[in-house]
Amino acid sequence: MDQALNKSSIEKELEATLLAGRLLMESGAEIYRIEETMFHIARAFGLAKFEVFVISRGIFASALNQNGFSEAKVNTTKETFVNLRKLEEINRLSRRLSAEKNMSADDLIEDLNAIDNKNDYAALPRLFAYFLGAGSFAFALGSSWQDSLVSAVTGLLIGVSLHFVHRFIKTDLILTIIGSIVATLSVNLMHLVGIGEYRGLIILGALMVLVPGAFFVNSIREFSQNNYATGLSLMVSALLTCISISVGVAATIEALPFADQMTGVFSVSAPTIGILLQRSLMAGIGTISFSLLYSTPKRFFLDLGLLGGTTWMLYLLLLDWSHFDVVAIFLSSLLVIFSSRFLAVKRKSPASIFLSTSMFPLIPGISFYRAVYFLLTGSNDLAMEYLRTSFVTAFTIALAIIIVQQFPMKLFPRKS
Repeated sequence: MDQALNKSSIEKELEATLLAGRLLMESGAEIYRIEETMFHIARAFGLAKFEVFVISRGIFASALNQNGFSEAKVNTTKETFVNLRKLEEINRLSRRLSAEKNMSADDLIEDLNAIDNKNDYAALPRLFAYFLGAGSFAFALGSSWQDSLVSAVTGLLIGVSLHFVHRFIKTDLILTIIGSIVATLSVNLMHLVGIGEYRGLIILGALMVLVPGAFFVNSIREFSQNNYATGLSLMVSALLTCISISVGVAATIEALPFADQMTGVFSVSAPTIGILLQRSLMAGIGTISFSLLYSTPKRFFLDLGLLGGTTWMLYLLLLDWSHFDVVAIFLSSLLVIFSSRFLAVKRKSPASIFLSTSMFPLIPGISFYRAVYFLLTGSNDLAMEYLRTSFVTAFTIALAIIIVQQFPMKLFPRKS
């Protein structure tokens, strides 16, 4: 009987450890973060010879308890929806378990289920984040205040449509196409009646709310950790999303008799100090908006806004000074990655909270969208230019991540 109870205990402890890993994966955590957290939990429970193998959509774990009972479990995961609130709360729960070491497996499972079932931001704040995020990034990318307002309204329409359609359609690619159709249709209709000047910039700002920024960042981080299978899976998912955006935009414009395909390009250089400060401020506000859409806890908003705005300011300054996009991306990436690691130690939180959102302005999602769009509309030279930019940007960010990962921990003093 005692042996049966002991075996039940190891099963519960392994189940609790796997549940934590599954929730982390479904919330957008990196492979090394999932494995590290699961090892912390297993060590706190006294699980001997604990082994875990994490791949995209699956977790394999085994352990041996003090009585020699061996147990192995496999857990499949649902589709990933980035939720930085869950990442932070599970990380905090893991720290508490490691420090106290008196929490039972049943208590941990109960706490994990409570984290999973906890409501995130309500519909109204999320819709406001769509509005503010689209408008802010439109201005940060070089749009006028008037066109940025049109982008903000368009972002709100995207948010409203996805809020209602999501009840019936669960496939991300279809939702992305619907969102891009709503954006393109609304911008062209407003442009037809004289609202909005530069359609390209207006649509770009609005489409920022659809770009899979966290997937791009996480895929690059997985590559930097030699997790090539998961990194490739995330990258393909992100690229398919960008392709869906391009298809939705190109098909909608083709179907509208009063709209022409967009073939213009634009520059994000900041020629004056005033414009530089305004665009940096709006990039910071846009970063906070996207943080809300990723369910980031409110206490991180100020850090994220300052980091996002400062990163974009540095990028614009370097681009205007050097005229080399690679240099601007590389040095700006170093700043945001180093700062994210520093803030993660200071706030005792996962670096993903700061990196996935603050790096949003630098990711190559918009460039890849434009590459596919121009390819679909026959502008092959522009398509190749933006495709090259996308891959160079991704490689540059990956290189910056690898460099910062080599910095010793003594550069990031822990809070006493």
